[in-house]
Amino acid sequence: MTRRPRLPLLVLALAFTLGGRALAQVPPPATSIPTLEGVTVSGVQPGPGLWRATRGDHVLLILGTLSPIPGNITWKTDEVDDALAHAGALILPPHTEIKPNVGFFGKLALLPTLIGVRNSPDGKTLEETVPADVYARWLAVKARYIGDERKVERYRPIFAAIELYKQAVKKSGLRKSGYITDAVVDMAKKHNVKQVPVDYTLLVDDPRAVVKEFKRSTLDDLSCFTQSVDNIEPQLAAMRERANAWATGDVTALRDESRAKQLSTCLDAATEGGLAQRIGLTDVPAQVRTRWLAAVDTEVAANTQTVAIVPLDDLIGPQGYLSALAAKGFKVESPDDGDASDKTAGGTP
Repeated sequence: MTRRPRLPLLVLALAFTLGGRALAQVPPPATSIPTLEGVTVSGVQPGPGLWRATRGDHVLLILGTLSPIPGNITWKTDEVDDALAHAGALILPPHTEIKPNVGFFGKLALLPTLIGVRNSPDGKTLEETVPADVYARWLAVKARYIGDERKVERYRPIFAAIELYKQAVKKSGLRKSGYITDAVVDMAKKHNVKQVPVDYTLLVDDPRAVVKEFKRSTLDDLSCFTQSVDNIEPQLAAMRERANAWATGDVTALRDESRAKQLSTCLDAATEGGLAQRIGLTDVPAQVRTRWLAAVDTEVAANTQTVAIVPLDDLIGPQGYLSALAAKGFKVESPDDGDASDKTAGGTP
């Protein structure tokens, strides 16, 4: 079975896994919120092609995945299938879990603590928590994407923002990209290619106390919520454009640095406080990256050709995996321009 990112038990990780990176700098609030118009590609599409990293006579071919992607495409798999037919190993997407460092009975005891963790700690509704003008704009976008659901009205603003994005993506012609990884794993099985997991588990001591502290903690919920409400339409448009770029293999558009410069307010609200630092949540990306690079070193040394699947947001950019490969002596080539080694070394593959 394909390893997929699991929602961690501790809700502190929700903002980390769902990615506050979907938020952009806040434009001046509009008096009315426009309805999103846009076209999502459909039919058979090639995807972005494979990045190629070589060291000596050994080759690493990397498929960058993106989520969400257009909902009505059929991915053309010929290139990846051929790559796997000649590969000795498939390095799976990095997989992160956050678990309580307790036994079975400790987990049972933790469950009551988790009840209501998404709700406002003081019992207030969103109408009582956020400014009236922001709440009025919330009602407009909520009606469009969530509907009459009342439960969300008692959520902390940060969780209401996450729910808004989840429901909006569902209604915008996009879908999660898990089936891309499933398809690659099926091809690896067909060719009897070894699958190499890249796992990292963060164990949290005294999780019951952590959850209680989280419930009492003050997050930057209001800023996160306001930006989500004001930016939902342009952000969905940006997601659609990037999804189309992935589907059609437009690597230039996928490299657009504006996404990297977007504010990550919701992510920061949950991961930059003292509690997150104390349990080690802020160290997770670096730990995962270290484990992925170690897997690459091992498999590339052992095999003439290796294939890897990596989320695109981890792959490109100044701190991306491609830049790390270039720093380790790999020659990195892009799917579209044939030689991106000079760009990866500079931080923009």
